[in-house]
Amino acid sequence: MNYKLLVLDVDGVLVKSKDAEVSRGVVEAVKNINDKVKVVLCTGRTKEDVQHIIHSLDISHNYHIVESGAKVLSPDGRYEYEKLLTNNEISEIYSNSKSEFEKIAVCRSGKWIDYNQAELYQNVTTVSLHSHSQLQTKKILKSLENVKDTYHIAVGSHWEIPEGNFILITHKQASKKFGIEYVQQKYGISKNETIAIGDMPNDLPLFEASGLKIAMGNGDDELKNKADFVIKSIDEDGVALAIKTYLG
Repeated sequence: MNYKLLVLDVDGVLVKSKDAEVSRGVVEAVKNINDKVKVVLCTGRTKEDVQHIIHSLDISHNYHIVESGAKVLSPDGRYEYEKLLTNNEISEIYSNSKSEFEKIAVCRSGKWIDYNQAELYQNVTTVSLHSHSQLQTKKILKSLENVKDTYHIAVGSHWEIPEGNFILITHKQASKKFGIEYVQQKYGISKNETIAIGDMPNDLPLFEASGLKIAMGNGDDELKNKADFVIKSIDEDGVALAIKTYLG
């Protein structure tokens, strides 16, 4: 298969922490394919939080999916695709989560802020419920059973607490799947021509839109079970090896 699109999650795939830099091996591998493959980031991070990664990989000329698929960033820096939550929807999510979370935050106008129940919100794409353990993650997900068909709910890795998670709640049409399908349409690239690399259950929608599904060696078992291949970990430059193997 002649692959034309490589979609990369960020945390746990390219970097291990919020402010970390991409390894030299991965940077070189991406730059070596920039002239023949569209390399696109697909992440729960905001535009501001991925700019240094986009710059280091020299992929600012491509589309990128941010805020868990709620926004698609065009090559000229504009948001071409955007799905927002209303204040009533945010209140509903808060009410249904039954305070099982460690912390609650919202992504408003591209910035993360702590949630205040009394405040009115606009331009919010994501509600994030933080957990400190896998047990707490399960409790949060159970508390959201009543709204699981109303919103898109994804579980991501926590920057500061490896044992915990971010539970990210977005508009029903704001997921990594919808984001990738939008980009595929823009580029005229098919699902079968797309490779995706992820590490956590929130990358399952990303896999749904990809022909070749690759999980990181350091990834979650749920995602690994859905992958076509499991590559080496982030500490072993798994992404660089995957690029050389499937796109070299």
